[in-house]
Amino acid sequence: MDRKANGRTIGLQVKGVLVLTFIVLIAISSGGWLYYMVTARMLRANDVHEAERLARALAVAAAPNMVGGKLQAVRKLTVAALDHPNVHHVCVVDRRGGVIMTAGGRGPDIPAVGLASERPTLSYDIQRGENFLEMGRPIIAPGRTGQARLVGGVRMLVDTRATARILAGVQEEMGLSAALVLVCAIPLGLLLVWRVVGLPVGRLVRATRRLSEGDFSARVETHRNDEIGELACSFNTMAERLNASQQQLRLANESLERKVAERTGELERANRRLRHEMDEKEDFLRAVSHDLSAPLRNIAGMATMISMKYAPALPEEVQTRLERIQANVASETDLIAELLELSRIRTRPQRRQRVDFGELLNELAGSFEYELKQKQIELIVHQPMPVLHVARNRMRQVLQNLVDNAIKYMDRATGGRIEVRHEEREGMHRFSVSDNGPGIRPEEQDRIFYIFGRAASARSANLPGRGVGLASVRSIAQTYDGWAWVESAEGAGSTFHVTLDAKRTAAPGEEEAAAPAAAGAEAG
Repeated sequence: MDRKANGRTIGLQVKGVLVLTFIVLIAISSGGWLYYMVTARMLRANDVHEAERLARALAVAAAPNMVGGKLQAVRKLTVAALDHPNVHHVCVVDRRGGVIMTAGGRGPDIPAVGLASERPTLSYDIQRGENFLEMGRPIIAPGRTGQARLVGGVRMLVDTRATARILAGVQEEMGLSAALVLVCAIPLGLLLVWRVVGLPVGRLVRATRRLSEGDFSARVETHRNDEIGELACSFNTMAERLNASQQQLRLANESLERKVAERTGELERANRRLRHEMDEKEDFLRAVSHDLSAPLRNIAGMATMISMKYAPALPEEVQTRLERIQANVASETDLIAELLELSRIRTRPQRRQRVDFGELLNELAGSFEYELKQKQIELIVHQPMPVLHVARNRMRQVLQNLVDNAIKYMDRATGGRIEVRHEEREGMHRFSVSDNGPGIRPEEQDRIFYIFGRAASARSANLPGRGVGLASVRSIAQTYDGWAWVESAEGAGSTFHVTLDAKRTAAPGEEEAAAPAAAGAEAG
């Protein structure tokens, strides 16, 4: 199927750009995600460091005031810590965790936290929601003995929304950068794919199309050392081999055409000689028929005249010989007529008509009624019989010769049986005439279908016949692209088969319907 015809073709260049775009998108996404994660970690670490610095500064500043009990100074330091823009709440506790000073406000976006709930000895940082960080540090002051001692703790809530805004900006910049890279990468990728893949592949496609259209001179010029270059070299090698094969085929065709022309000329000359010989044969048979029939008729007439005019004066032996002369003349005249009719079977086809073989066999049964009763033979015609478009007289001649032979050679005094069947097989009509007579020896089964060919047995030598009937049967069958043969075993009867091509026996206009029917019968 031509994929271009159905409108679903996606070119190699487009596929390459899509693959390249996908790779670039994956690379940008991976790099952007990594950059964002590193930046976010660094900014969050910076927030923790800044909150820790503020809490530690407040703890250091408040330590001497806590030791000296200067709570007013502690309160000032606490309020001063709120001056930092990111500090929202500050709490100072004593060493038991009691609140000494707390300052700051709560807005709707500030989480409710218990800053004084943690133990003052702990240093910690806790993320409160997405935008706030709680930082806790102990207040350590030097003792009288020089050792440090715990005097309280600082709790501080720091706003980290500035970091979130910075990260949002980073995300926006990354998105714009990715879009810009993609916008620049698509045309650049398209150009690169066209230059590296699309252009050489397009040359290969055009050369392949020329080769498929019969232009065996199509070649692809390439100087690449990659797979496309190897493909182009393979294509050029294939095109050269095809061109050489096409040249050899052309020379072979020319030689074959010359031989065919020579054989056709020889065949035409042979056909002309054959037609000339057939015409000469027809002329010869007509001449023989005329030249032999006329003297034979004269001989028969003279014998009849002598017999009628001088019958009382002629001895009985002479009368017998005159009758024998008349009988021989009649036999030879019939033989000449049969030979002439045999030559006309192929050269002078008769008009075809619709013939019901059931009716035709009923007529033949009536014609042979006397012989069948005399020899006590049963003639059985198996139905149904076909209706074919054939020459009626020729088909009557075929069936009459086969039934007549079966009656003539029947050697049973009683219980003789002759059966006629029909079947259609492999596009052929087959008629079979079976008998339970003496049978025919294998070496004689083909000879009896030739002119003057008769079974060589003592019984057949005493039966009348000239050896022309079965030759006529086979010749008539051949005019319908059929054949005639016999299946027999000596002492087990004989079955004579005659086949006719179903297409040759169909009525005009029915030949097309006969072909599928024959094919169906063959498949069955």
